[in-house]
Amino acid sequence: MKLGVYLINLDSSVDRLIQATSELTKHNIEFKRISAVDGRQLDLTNYEGYNSAKANSLMGRGLVGGEVGCYLSHKRCVSEFLESDYDFVIVLEDDLEIVSDLIPVVQKTIQWLEQHQNGWYLINIGSTKRKLSKQLCEIDEHRLLKAYYFPVLTLGLVWSRKGAQAFQNDLTEIDAPIDVALQSWLTDLSRGYSMSPSLVQPNGAESDIDVVKGKNLANRQRIGKRWPRQKRMWGNKLKALKNKIRSA
Repeated sequence: MKLGVYLINLDSSVDRLIQATSELTKHNIEFKRISAVDGRQLDLTNYEGYNSAKANSLMGRGLVGGEVGCYLSHKRCVSEFLESDYDFVIVLEDDLEIVSDLIPVVQKTIQWLEQHQNGWYLINIGSTKRKLSKQLCEIDEHRLLKAYYFPVLTLGLVWSRKGAQAFQNDLTEIDAPIDVALQSWLTDLSRGYSMSPSLVQPNGAESDIDVVKGKNLANRQRIGKRWPRQKRMWGNKLKALKNKIRSA
């Protein structure tokens, strides 16, 4: 098994890179830094890959540049992975703290999935949410879950090559934040997994996205605009419930 590790980091976020490098080095993890896309510099009114109308339909608001940049950064990681000779890749964001023996646990998890779950796409290793999930096995002190309702938060992800290729083929435009897009996509396909407790957690650093987002969303998320978000979430939960019942 050839397992790669990518770290997403903005060129301007030097302190975050120093912190993340220290954290990964402490755990003897070699990684490749992926230069993040600074969405704050994007003009979304003219950005071809962003579907504003669909974003407003799904989210009840348009996206901000930081969210689009985060999405593009994860797409960059997927492209890099598919052009590499890795079999699997761990994608990490740079505000992480490692709370487990990361590489051995991921390797054991992949081995189990390859033997028992044909065609798996993605494992979320950085979220504690367990809604509509089923425990499949125990890996050391962690539980591998079939995540029928795929958890949001993209702090730590593990891609299979099949999943990365499907992502590149299926999600061709940006109409939601990356974690929301992955949740809808994987909940629909029922090919997502997660770990409990998580293998990585946020280190408390202020988000490069939320610094911008917080200033822009207050006026967008009025009560009248919450319905699209609720409709999307209820729809995903219904799909997740149906998939869970079918697999019982």
